[in-house]
Amino acid sequence: MTNHNRSREHILNQLRNILNETLFEENVRVILFGSWARKEEKQSSDIDIAIEEMEQIPSFKWLEIMDRIEESTIPYHVDIVNLKNASSALIQNVKEEGIIWKEFKND
Repeated sequence: MTNHNRSREHILNQLRNILNETLFEENVRVILFGSWARKEEKQSSDIDIAIEEMEQIPSFKWLEIMDRIEESTIPYHVDIVNLKNASSALIQNVKEEGIIWKEFKND
């Protein structure tokens, strides 16, 4: 594994851990999409995350996610999209190329 791949995996694991820890109790689906999902990221690429809510996430959880990402050592901008507010074109894009990091809870 090259240094780039190790670094890439470390960054994605760090972000995945933040999201999974923060949203552990929430009934949401978390999806990586965009250039990082396609493994085509560049130094200037942001990391695109889509969150699909089965039940509304409390506002403080959104703030906690952003704070934890800001305080982390992730050296890229992270763009988090709530699919509830996304265009149909973006939703289609996420469905086509997205990698699911967290699935809805099973009742």
